[in-house]
Amino acid sequence: MLHILRPIVRFALWVFFRNTDIRGRERVPRNRPLIFVANHPNVMLDGLLLATAVAGDVPRFLGKSTLFKNPLSALFLRSVGVIPVSRPQDSGSRMSRNEEMLLAASQVLASGRSLALFPEGISHPARQVRALKPGAARIALRVEDEAEIGVQILPVGLTYSAPDTFRSEVSIHFGDPIDVRDFLSAYRDNHRQGALELTALVHQRLVSLTWHVENPELETAIQDLAAIYTESVARDIPDTAALSSRLGADQELIQAVHHFSRTDPELVHSFAHRLRVHHRKLRRFSLDPRAVSTGMSGRLRHVCLGLLLAPLALYAFANNALPYFLPRLFVRPFRQTREMIGTIKLSVGSLTFPLWYTTVAIVVYLLAGKVPALLYCLTAPLSGFFALWYLERVLARIPLWQSMVLPRRRNHYLKRLTDERAALIRDLDEVKERYLASRTSATGEV
Repeated sequence: MLHILRPIVRFALWVFFRNTDIRGRERVPRNRPLIFVANHPNVMLDGLLLATAVAGDVPRFLGKSTLFKNPLSALFLRSVGVIPVSRPQDSGSRMSRNEEMLLAASQVLASGRSLALFPEGISHPARQVRALKPGAARIALRVEDEAEIGVQILPVGLTYSAPDTFRSEVSIHFGDPIDVRDFLSAYRDNHRQGALELTALVHQRLVSLTWHVENPELETAIQDLAAIYTESVARDIPDTAALSSRLGADQELIQAVHHFSRTDPELVHSFAHRLRVHHRKLRRFSLDPRAVSTGMSGRLRHVCLGLLLAPLALYAFANNALPYFLPRLFVRPFRQTREMIGTIKLSVGSLTFPLWYTTVAIVVYLLAGKVPALLYCLTAPLSGFFALWYLERVLARIPLWQSMVLPRRRNHYLKRLTDERAALIRDLDEVKERYLASRTSATGEV
């Protein structure tokens, strides 16, 4: 069943995310018992991304026992190899069943296959790797202690640009494997202490592979800063097979903000306010940050292209509007649990688009016959991709209403926003030099 589902899920994720950046996959050992551990910001999407990004066989996932309460979902989860885990915080959970989980997990590893789990124990939208549960370490150490088969733990960092947004971006960074045998001696002396030491190293590796904002109060300021300054910092960071320059830039920004929050909190407060006001203005006019820095020639080119393709775009939008907006109705009850939104959008959208295309094709067949219905079936999915391209490459870059409809006063307002952004970047460049100088001074470099 997994062999059938995997390409379907890959296609769904390819549509859902504008870009999926996978780094360090060559670090994954072959023919070794592995436990993949990842941070958990996005409920089901995390598991789907990890399952499709791993080369070779799909790892068997450990999932909370509450997911198995519904008979239909339990049937599906068991058919794809998910192993239930009872947690103390889950109502009605039977902790005695974890012996069955440990036995099943041990059998998977002993057969040379891999496991996957999310040791934070809960999905959350915060840009932070929370304290890890020691379950992964305990499983690995127990199996290695009993069988000595060379179990390794491989950390995986999942980083979403906007975890609740359709057509956002995600990066998947595979880290270096951790050899469990290095912790066997400590484990044999004291099971609990050995597991805690291994868990601490796993946490450290995960932090290096994704966002990690220690102070939650700084998260919004860092997010606003990254939106306009990450690309500037990324130009000075090498892009490698192991670490993207963008994630490296984001991590540098996080460290810099934490540094100045300790040494110059007024500076952080001042920039946080300026960035918040700037982004509020952008949201007020539904402007993509990239549009603010687009030159006049770029605006004219996009306007001409937009007008030329407008008739085709109108058909594409009309054909895809209902299945595109319908998932938003299902999202409304989960506005306070952002980590659920992406999962719901993908799940509902994966159903509504095929159902809508099938329904319209049947109507066309009944009204116009076989050939028009066949033509519609061939062009309907293409119209959806064209609508996405038109939104992302034309309207998002420089909205037509901005150049053609709004009065001159609004165009002047756009110029002010462009100047405001340029001033922010100039001031941030100066602060960056201060930060680099402080790092050089701290390390004693010449």
